Amino acid sequence: MAVPILICLVAFVLGTVLTARWLPDLAEGRVAGIALVVTCGLAGMVLALVAVHVYEIRRQVTGAGSLGVTTAKPDIVANGIMTLLRDIGPILGLAAAVYLLAPAPDDGLHTAESE
Repeated sequence: MAVPILICLVAFVLGTVLTARWLPDLAEGRVAGIALVVTCGLAGMVLALVAVHVYEIRRQVTGAGSLGVTTAKPDIVANGIMTLLRDIGPILGLAAAVYLLAPAPDDGLHTAESE
């Protein structure tokens, strides 16, 4: 019972930290800060869902093998992958939308004096 919870928490923290580290910078201010926090949280949630789904697929395949039902293994994996993609797709899309709609940093190339 504690293993999926531990996997979920570790994957969530890892996904959040890695996303915050590797995403390009946004503009200064509250809106960009909130967008970054929301994006990192959603990306962490996606990684946590992937990790828990992989754990569940592995557990179901192992359970089917111990029961002697080896013909159901491809179906278990296929259904697990379909469920995984159905669950993470909207969250990943929302994270991408939040990040792309956040204000970009001002690079100083487009000023009123240069036009």
